[in-house]
Amino acid sequence: MNFRKIHLRTFQRTWHELCPFITIMKPCTDLCQLCQNFSHQLSTVSNMNDEEKEEILSTYTQHVSQAKQQRDYYRHQCTTSKEVFISLPEECKQTGNAPCSVDVEMHYSWDYAQQVHFPHHAQQVGPIFFKTPRKCNVFGVCCEGSGKQVFYLIDEAENTGKGANSVISMVHHFFRYHGYGEKTAAIHFDNCSGQNKNNLVLWYMYAIWRVLVGLHVIVEYSMMVAGHTKFDPDWHFGVWKVKWRSSTAETMNEIADTVRHSSRRGHNIPQLVSDPQTPVQFRDWKSYLEQFFKPLKNIRGYHHFRVSAEIPGVVECKELCNFVPLCVNLLKDQNILPSVNDPLPQEIPAPGLDPKRQWYLYEEIREHCLSLSSKDTSCPKPVVPKKEVKVYSPDHSSTSHLGKRKSLLLR
Repeated sequence: MNFRKIHLRTFQRTWHELCPFITIMKPCTDLCQLCQNFSHQLSTVSNMNDEEKEEILSTYTQHVSQAKQQRDYYRHQCTTSKEVFISLPEECKQTGNAPCSVDVEMHYSWDYAQQVHFPHHAQQVGPIFFKTPRKCNVFGVCCEGSGKQVFYLIDEAENTGKGANSVISMVHHFFRYHGYGEKTAAIHFDNCSGQNKNNLVLWYMYAIWRVLVGLHVIVEYSMMVAGHTKFDPDWHFGVWKVKWRSSTAETMNEIADTVRHSSRRGHNIPQLVSDPQTPVQFRDWKSYLEQFFKPLKNIRGYHHFRVSAEIPGVVECKELCNFVPLCVNLLKDQNILPSVNDPLPQEIPAPGLDPKRQWYLYEEIREHCLSLSSKDTSCPKPVVPKKEVKVYSPDHSSTSHLGKRKSLLLR
């Protein structure tokens, strides 16, 4: 056809120069179910009448508009927090300041990351693919003003679950050791009802306990629309995962090193739950807080909550950022209030590893540790005799579907 042949790279460069607005779709995660449903319906509108098409398009437009409003509100708070942090004196930029000692508003956000397994090697041997190594849960709390995120690393033996008690315990620890002592705290997180969007977290962050005992003056608690909750903690997790994929980690301390070295300017800060200097104590906040507060009805219908020390026990609830707030008093008795001098809730002891799990790690995982010290740290020999323990059956939930099929074929 008398056309000159070009190399693939030349075609790609020319394409990006002439058609920068057309890109190849990349794989995505945590997509919004509603958006996917609307996209599928709009792709099949040829079989619908005009009224049905208009209704679907109108509903879809409204959903996208609400998601954009919530996203813009989050970005505005992050930008304001960064400007405030830059203007602070150097002595106020240090973490661990006394509560309510700095008259500013700071923005925070938190989320769980996907758990990792160790021993972990960049060059993974085949047999360990079909096994279940020791687990480490990761919880991150980010301060958008400073651009730093604290990674809470929870060993399998120290994990008390991913419920509200664990979230509150780590957030309480964060404000004590890594907070900036601000009077006003604005907080964002996702809509997960089991961890965040529940009455227990609301009681602690609002009417609620932190404001009543004087640890904050104002606390604002916000969530973006479900399915549109990608925010700064996910960015920090992504930076760490790039480092994690090319690292070797056989103990919890080595996992902490990968977090510490994942950011050039120290934006990722590891925090071991069992750190002897600043340990995280998981407490039974539910039993303690439910004696003061009552549940908020239809809590899942709201995306914004605000509590001020000027109106103790009253929560301002809004469905979206531009809606009129609804004030609700969550105190059971105005005469019975928590005090900063009250003892903290009862501590939840670490569950430890089941003897079956200990023997499984010792017999199946220990051989994959390269150093003797990591073998004794991550996979020590159990104290309970094996004859008194049933054989451990590993959970392959973390293995891929292909791995399950291979395992079945091998059996």
